[in-house]
Amino acid sequence: MPRCARCGNTLSFGSSYVPSTAPTANGPVSGLVANFDNEGYITEMDSLTSDLNAVQEAWERPEEYFDICYNCGSEDIYWE
Repeated sequence: MPRCARCGNTLSFGSSYVPSTAPTANGPVSGLVANFDNEGYITEMDSLTSDLNAVQEAWERPEEYFDICYNCGSEDIYWE
């Protein structure tokens, strides 16, 4: 399960591999955001990109992709 070392968030994370589509307009921290359950499995994923290969890889290997806290923006994420 991912956890933010700064704020303790375990629910929503973004991916630095997929840049935000609107970084200067208070858009999301990433073009790929996922919510996780208490077991560390993705429950839903929102993609603002057309790169379906990246989405599929993120679904299969979330620990390699989701590295930004959607709550506070920290990149200090660890996986339990």
